[in-house]
Amino acid sequence: MKLTSLLDKLSNLTSLILNETKMLKPYDVYGMIELNREKFTRKIQIPKVYIEGVKISDVLIYFKPYLLKLQHFKAVQSKESSTILFLDPLRIKRWDDIELRVQNDLKKFSINESNLKMEDFELKYDYFTAEDILRAVLPSDKEGMASFTQIGHIIHVNLREHLLPFKKLIGEVLLDKISGCETVVNKINNIDNTYRNFSMEVLCGKNETKTSLKENNCIFEFDFATVYWNSRLSTEHERIVKIIQQENVLFDVFAGVGPFSIPCAKKKCEVYANDLNPESYFWLNHNVKKNKVNLKSYNLDGHDFIENVIKKELLQHINNKKQVYIVMNLPALAVEFLHHFKGMYNDGEIKEMVNPPVIFVYCFAKGENFEEITKEMIKKNLGVDLGDKLSLFRVRTVSSFKEMMRVSFKLDEELLVNYKKGEKRSLEED
Repeated sequence: MKLTSLLDKLSNLTSLILNETKMLKPYDVYGMIELNREKFTRKIQIPKVYIEGVKISDVLIYFKPYLLKLQHFKAVQSKESSTILFLDPLRIKRWDDIELRVQNDLKKFSINESNLKMEDFELKYDYFTAEDILRAVLPSDKEGMASFTQIGHIIHVNLREHLLPFKKLIGEVLLDKISGCETVVNKINNIDNTYRNFSMEVLCGKNETKTSLKENNCIFEFDFATVYWNSRLSTEHERIVKIIQQENVLFDVFAGVGPFSIPCAKKKCEVYANDLNPESYFWLNHNVKKNKVNLKSYNLDGHDFIENVIKKELLQHINNKKQVYIVMNLPALAVEFLHHFKGMYNDGEIKEMVNPPVIFVYCFAKGENFEEITKEMIKKNLGVDLGDKLSLFRVRTVSSFKEMMRVSFKLDEELLVNYKKGEKRSLEED
């Protein structure tokens, strides 16, 4: 065989494979800026099986692996006296593509290749997923829209600069395709202000950022434009809430609208919840009433909350032998507040340390060796090398070489009493 002939055959085969691969995907819409839903419509040939005089539930089990799977499309449809099964054209082009075993079983119902017809089918925008559409439209040589989060009726995206020309289209596609979505917003700056909220623009939908959602069997209502909420932390919220038991005590230093505090209060824990943001403080108290729970709330800087509230109340709970937990969920800054706990009390103030308080502090570790980076941050800000007394847990990957970490350790008497402010030495020393 000549080389040119072989290359032609390979080229034809490659073309055939590519055409088959995109048969059930949108194409010829690459680079679209304004969403034109009609551009996604086209006709293809698909296999249909017509069944009459047979109870469909008796035969559907045989066809189930071959059914056409599209969004908002029923692959089993009744029409007059017959039932039509729409099959996947990537799997079935003729009757012999169905397993021989299945063909033999279907013979018992008098179903054979005469029941199979290849017919025109209109693929429409409605049948494609948001992922299908955005992958077909957005630039293929750059990073696409990797993910989004849903906060009640709001979809939140964080678009890279090269995607900004497509932001209106992206918003419309998500509004069309994501169940429960009524508003799509894009973050337009980093969380770097005092109150941890960020500027956003509404891409499409209702201009309404007050929302409601359910997490850990509690209802949370808030204005997403003025407070911090991250739905990706719902599993972490649940982990901590499960650890803290009824009648334990919780100090929530950066409580936000209450994702740790309110579920714990619902478990009859004694809760002290604080947040510096007046809006978070407002919605925290709103959610306390909404969920019919009791807790003590504060609108203080974290330093003041630790020095004035925790210092006073913690001593009482330690001496009453209560199990206490302290949560510090402000990953960008929380470690900078740790020094307050070292040498917090004078000799004799703690009568008997039966249950050392447990602290959970969150931080971002930027770099390859994220565990060592995390340990070094704790050592630097606490002023003490806790060694193997630290427990590290990777909460989630934020981006390349950036991990959100949870560090936990016990505030034992040696740490709370024996160290004076500014003294730095290892707990291993003596």
